[in-house]
Amino acid sequence: MVWLPQMRYFHRRLGKSLKKVNHFLRTFHFPNFSIWVLADELILFVLKGFLYLVPNCMNFRLLSFLLFLIFFQHSLHAQSPRQIIDSLRLRIQEDLPADQLANMYGELGWQYAVFNLDSAIYFGELAVEKAKESKDTKILAQSYTDLGSGFLQKGELDEAMKLYLLAREIREESQDSLGLAKVYNALGYIFQRKYESDSAIYFFLKALPIFEKEGALLNAAAVKNNLGVIYQNLPDYDKAIQMYQEVAELRKELGDYRNLVGTYNNLGSCYKYLGDYEQADQYFQDAISLALELDDPLNQAISYRIYSFFLQEIGDIEKLESVAKKGLIVAQSINAEFEKAGLELALGIAYNAQKKYAEAKPLLLEAAEKFKEQGSEEDVLFSYFELIPLYASIGKPDSSRYYANLYQETFRNKLEKESRERTTELETKYQTELKDLQIAEQQLEIRNKNLQLFGSLGLALILAIVGYLLYSQQKLKNKQLKQEGELKAALAQIETQNKLQEQRLLISRDLHDNIGAQLTFIISSIENLKYFDPIKETLTPRYESIANFTKQTIRELRDTIWAMNSGSVSFENLIGRVHNFIQQGQDSTQVKLEFIQDSDVDLSAKMPSATSIQVLRIVQEAIQNALKYGEAKVIQVLITKDSGSLTFQIKDDGKGFDKEKVQLGNGLSNMQKRADEIGGKLEIKAQIGVGTEVILQLSSGTFS
Repeated sequence: MVWLPQMRYFHRRLGKSLKKVNHFLRTFHFPNFSIWVLADELILFVLKGFLYLVPNCMNFRLLSFLLFLIFFQHSLHAQSPRQIIDSLRLRIQEDLPADQLANMYGELGWQYAVFNLDSAIYFGELAVEKAKESKDTKILAQSYTDLGSGFLQKGELDEAMKLYLLAREIREESQDSLGLAKVYNALGYIFQRKYESDSAIYFFLKALPIFEKEGALLNAAAVKNNLGVIYQNLPDYDKAIQMYQEVAELRKELGDYRNLVGTYNNLGSCYKYLGDYEQADQYFQDAISLALELDDPLNQAISYRIYSFFLQEIGDIEKLESVAKKGLIVAQSINAEFEKAGLELALGIAYNAQKKYAEAKPLLLEAAEKFKEQGSEEDVLFSYFELIPLYASIGKPDSSRYYANLYQETFRNKLEKESRERTTELETKYQTELKDLQIAEQQLEIRNKNLQLFGSLGLALILAIVGYLLYSQQKLKNKQLKQEGELKAALAQIETQNKLQEQRLLISRDLHDNIGAQLTFIISSIENLKYFDPIKETLTPRYESIANFTKQTIRELRDTIWAMNSGSVSFENLIGRVHNFIQQGQDSTQVKLEFIQDSDVDLSAKMPSATSIQVLRIVQEAIQNALKYGEAKVIQVLITKDSGSLTFQIKDDGKGFDKEKVQLGNGLSNMQKRADEIGGKLEIKAQIGVGTEVILQLSSGTFS
């Protein structure tokens, strides 16, 4: 009787399908929509069960007949979303009970989400209204969920969260575990969009075991896909790719092609960060092609937006303009505000790069405003960053300075907000543990008083009680020791966060001081041009000088932001940054620049981001001094490792100088200050007619 367990499994699945059919028959009372879809499911289950139970008895002719039956009836009755919408709009005109209307409005909202988010929200609100009239809490919870989905896809995260929290409250009371898991998944996605990874992981991990237990494979795949995004943000791209590929195979198997679009986009993003641009480009184009094939405007808009980010990174400006225009048309057609903002930013960047400032300006301003409305601080920074050089290029220094200051203020506020939230979380944990400790102390005091009361019961009883109390006291002491250890750990964590904040503020100050001063110089230079005679030969070199200085400013800004984006930086990334700087110098001058790296240097070793930016600035300053003042023909940059220390040497064969007779300028003084701040040793050797050598030595304690 080995087939008996399979028979029971098949019986349970068939029973669930029959219940679904019965529910929709009672709810909708019409033949053109859900009944045929559910009939498809029922026949598929019957066939699967039959094939599963009697594989040795099924003959080929019977199998062919059953397959023909399924595909024939499916082709007759399967409907597109637009046909479903038309059927439902006719049906809601009838005089129906509130609960049936609520279900129909909810389904309309769900179907409209593919084409028009405003219509989806409109019908979602009608569904909530009718659900309240019906006083059916289960229908009301589903209506809140459907409406929340509309706001979520439109990018209004706070409104979506309110609705999902209302749905969670109802489903917790009714113990609807599957519905609750769907709410958890949506809340996790909202926190993920807000870049709050801890909260996102918490809700995803609450949803996943419920979906797996209930056999909801599509929902489980969605959660795994979202967890893959978390791994991607850590970043752990290899693990993220592994999870995305598992999700992609599962979605193909289940026919979930709409969500497969998102998985393709995620795979493309991972390969982009790994530097495999060919593979990344293929996945992005697969996502767009699939969305077009499905006639899914929302997924099309999302895919165009993500692909535009990739094109920005690889510098394909012409294709970026084309893709951003296509995506913007689609996003506008369905009022997808978040996608519109992202595509406006992408198109603005494309125009900015082509010096089409008049076209770029309104797009960047509108994108910034939309990101602000949606509370997306991470994205609004990109708009501000593009507006700084735009206004400088069109001769509006005040506006350029305004957006530079706004960029700094927004970035600083973001860091402070994250620090406050983390500090508040740790403080709450500390207060909770302190309260537990006080309760434990009170319990100990009460038990000591009880010891005195039981003293009159006799020696034997006293001995028994004393033994019990000694055991209890020891247990409480162990608990106190454990809590004290946890308190110390919490305090140490707070101290670590404070140090991290100080480090970030130090880098932020460096960003502000350098960029602020250089932008001021640009503005001053532009204003001084007014006093020159309008002679082309006179003004052209000054314009070129200002342009070169602006490019240097942008490079320094990118270097600083690069350092701020990571808590620690590997030697491989730092050396790559130095090499890029040398390559830029090689391209812009006749001086020969050589880069020599010792094979003993451990490229995987890391140093704090604040230290890495100081090292990079010292090397850049040394090379710039050699190019500007040294009159050198050859400049060498050597990186060596000796006895645990790391040494950077910048040597040139220029004219050199006499250290005793020459007063050190701001550049050399700043190099010395930077070396002192990171605990390094800086030595400058110079000899007239021979050249100059700058040596920066870092101790083993600087890196790990």
